[in-house]
Amino acid sequence: MRLRTELLLVAGGLVLFAAPAQAAPIGGLVVTPGEGQDASSIRMHTSAGCPADADAYYASLRGKGMPAAGQVVVANTDVGLSHTGGFDVFLAQTLKDFAADNGTSLSGKYDVTLYCIDSFSQESKGEFTASLKFDSPVKYAALGAAKGPNRAPETTSSAPPPSSRVVPPTSAVPAGPGAGSTPVPLPGSGSSGGPRTSAPAPENAAAPPEPSTTLIGAFALVAGVGLVVAAVALAAWVVRRRAR
Repeated sequence: MRLRTELLLVAGGLVLFAAPAQAAPIGGLVVTPGEGQDASSIRMHTSAGCPADADAYYASLRGKGMPAAGQVVVANTDVGLSHTGGFDVFLAQTLKDFAADNGTSLSGKYDVTLYCIDSFSQESKGEFTASLKFDSPVKYAALGAAKGPNRAPETTSSAPPPSSRVVPPTSAVPAGPGAGSTPVPLPGSGSSGGPRTSAPAPENAAAPPEPSTTLIGAFALVAGVGLVVAAVALAAWVVRRRAR
């Protein structure tokens, strides 16, 4: 009898030693969308940071049709992990995908647990929890404090800022640099009885040559032609004279 009791105590001690220690929950998860379809992309936000001795985390889902040990919905990772404040965690697939992987339809209550762990020993250092309820296979709602907004805030206004609005063109031609700010109307754009003012010529247009410059150029051209003719005539006379 004594030997049997000792064997039971040893066996119980071995069982306790082999079972991994489970840390108590240290906070909750806020699920966004708080209500949605089974095909929604779900984001969860922890209510605090993981303990300082945790360097990774993962999350599992338990409920109807899921594995007894829980369906891993966030694989072991340290992406976004914080020790000082809450952080975002994204499910690897939609709930619809996880249901299809397990050949089940979603119904009833499901518990989500995020484990802050030591990545080497896989020991849990703290847990964040939330619960979802499916009233139909395709629609869920987060329960209690886990219920976040139905969608992320978004900007609905599509009006352009005032500085980017296009001002329609007018029939007036703006004055060039240095002139006044009053536009000069184009010919024919005024009223039928008012005076009409032609648009100013561009500043960089070439000015017509002065009359004196034109006369000098013409005289130089005539003189040049006369000299050429005289030189040719002189050369011809010299050639004829030598030929005699």
